[in-house]
Amino acid sequence: MTKLEIDVLSNITEWTVEAAQYAKNHLNQISDIEEKSGEYDLVTSLDKNIQKIFNKHIQEKYPDATIIGEENFDKNYSDIDKGLTFFVDPIDGTLNLVKKHDCFAVMVGVLYNGESLCSAIIDVMNDKLYWGGIATGVYCNDIKLNAAQDSPLKNGLIGVSWRQFLKNSFSEINIAKHSAGARVMGSAGLEFIEIITGKHIAYIATLMPWDIVPGKILVESLGYKITNVRGNKINLKKSNNIIVANELAYKDIRKLQMRG
Repeated sequence: MTKLEIDVLSNITEWTVEAAQYAKNHLNQISDIEEKSGEYDLVTSLDKNIQKIFNKHIQEKYPDATIIGEENFDKNYSDIDKGLTFFVDPIDGTLNLVKKHDCFAVMVGVLYNGESLCSAIIDVMNDKLYWGGIATGVYCNDIKLNAAQDSPLKNGLIGVSWRQFLKNSFSEINIAKHSAGARVMGSAGLEFIEIITGKHIAYIATLMPWDIVPGKILVESLGYKITNVRGNKINLKKSNNIIVANELAYKDIRKLQMRG
């Protein structure tokens, strides 16, 4: 593990825990709930304030870094292949936050020269921090997680995005029928956690780069496969339709998609 990775990992885990504590301290003070792309795509004062906390820390510690934050107005993808890039989702699962004050995450993933460096995702209300990278492995708080274990699709649950599932654009319903069942968490961060802890066997969703990068780094570090739904490399400069699974379940999913 390089000195840079040690430094960045130490900082992002500290900042993520700080952000989670801020969120819990202000759960009953949420204001300025606004719609973005639709009625159920929300942003709150909490999202915006936590984004500012991350921005401040990153700019002070790494002034030359690029920040791709969900609540940052300016998202400049042109430099994500140069130096450090921080992908920040200040509240992942804002609808869950607003409706039930639960089931949401704070997450940040970091690239260096376009390659995965490290990331952190915290399950806020359960005080569980998932962190690591290729060089360090992946941990939940202080416990190291096991590498991916191969298992066929039929043996496990899959996580889905419910709107995408209803559209069935990529054979999601058929894939679900060949699994043990489908589940909806309402948070990409928590869905990635279900994968890396072995509770779900696969995850299929349409996600933005700040939703993808933190989880992508963790699942790849444990040996899971993550691609777009056509089996190609994910483009971190735009939204992607993704599949995450162990190798065997991934092959089962792709076969079902190709059959139509």
